[in-house]
Amino acid sequence: MAYRDPDPTGRGRLLILEERITIAAVTVLNLLITAFAGLGQAWDIFGLNLLIIVSILGVALFHKRFRSAWMGFFRDWYVPAFLIVVFLESRKLIPLVNPHDLDSLFIRIDRVLFLGHDPTVLLERITCPVLSEILQISYASFYFLPFSLCLILYLARPRIEFHISASTILLGFYLSYLGYYLLPAIGPRFTLDHLQAFPLSGVLLFDVVRGMLDQAEGVMRDCCPSGHVMISLLTVLLARRYARGFFPAAFVWAVLIILSTVYLRYHYVVDLAAGAGLGLLVYGLGPGLAGPAVLRSLSAYDEPDALHRNFPS
Repeated sequence: MAYRDPDPTGRGRLLILEERITIAAVTVLNLLITAFAGLGQAWDIFGLNLLIIVSILGVALFHKRFRSAWMGFFRDWYVPAFLIVVFLESRKLIPLVNPHDLDSLFIRIDRVLFLGHDPTVLLERITCPVLSEILQISYASFYFLPFSLCLILYLARPRIEFHISASTILLGFYLSYLGYYLLPAIGPRFTLDHLQAFPLSGVLLFDVVRGMLDQAEGVMRDCCPSGHVMISLLTVLLARRYARGFFPAAFVWAVLIILSTVYLRYHYVVDLAAGAGLGLLVYGLGPGLAGPAVLRSLSAYDEPDALHRNFPS
């Protein structure tokens, strides 16, 4: 596909698109803190978000003044690190912004869909240690799926397709995080544990992987929409569009991740439906909107081959 720079004047190009999306996301969080939580209760998160904005502006200004291929490489990859920070902020911030968990509503919806049954309980019929092991590892590998696509595009495609995919995925992550504030829920592994006939168990790494995730996250209200479903679906669709060779592996990988969400008792089925719907919406709008914006922001590198060089030479 041929891309034309819609802004040949070069104005307004200090920040690349991923940086703009991240600044917008943390700004929204700070507005939520101001409106609903109050600075006194979340001053640390408010300050951390301001630090993220200052850091992004600092990196962009430094690169503008001291241009190098390695600095451009850093700018391509450093922004996703803020995803982890913003996600972990939600553990403290969601109860302050919206203290009304919606688990009971989601349980009722699932029971309507499954004729009075809970999906996590129904799945006990096929539960076995080997399957639990495979699905727990698949669930934990979630972040590696979109990272793998971005790495493949960075190595083998013009840079614009990497940035379109990365910015679309980044937008998907931040929208799913916003959903947690609107629809907080802790999930069936906490609310329906008393109905399960037995605890899950694996073969070798199950307990270690599950324990690491539990320790890293604690009790998070991050069920709806399911980010695992949303981002996995987005990655598969973007792979089909930009990296056909990766599509079959991405599809199988995504299916395992999606199956793991309910089987491992992390999510309600309604979470999956919300994540899939939001993922389709982001895919339908994201790449088309990102293309021109990526072209404008890539000229922040001010290099004639910025759209085509992948690794610094």
